[in-house]
Amino acid sequence: MSEALRNLNKNLERQVELYKELMTLEELKRKALVENNLLEIESVTAQEEAFISKVNLLEKERLLWAEQIGQELDKKPEDLTLAELADYYPPLDRIRHDLDHVVAQLQEIHEINSLLLRQAMKIVDYTVELMTHQESNTYTYPGQKTNDMTKKRHLMDWRI
Repeated sequence: MSEALRNLNKNLERQVELYKELMTLEELKRKALVENNLLEIESVTAQEEAFISKVNLLEKERLLWAEQIGQELDKKPEDLTLAELADYYPPLDRIRHDLDHVVAQLQEIHEINSLLLRQAMKIVDYTVELMTHQESNTYTYPGQKTNDMTKKRHLMDWRI
């Protein structure tokens, strides 16, 4: 069993390293979002996709090791925890803490980036609304006829 646990440990160490690299990319993305650098955002996003593919492969491998360990311990793989496995193989305790730490940091950076993206989308929506939405003045005098001069104009008039 120790061979499967060692392989699981190596797999998780590689995942932590990839998550750290992904965190660096998320920080670059945050900077690009703040600077409104669309080319950099696109570049970082493409790099992130490559990392996510690597992480997915490692995750599939991890599931295979967990299944093997589960068979050896006569437990379902989904019932195994790293804390429990650390009793059998102590180095897993360190990697569990590292994994928890890096995932928490990634989640925090991702939430900030999501907020920045939502704010950017609000600005885009507002700008598009200004450019395309037609409004009439609300207040008129009794008996006053409205004409094209009393309507508010925006950058584009989409009326037909």
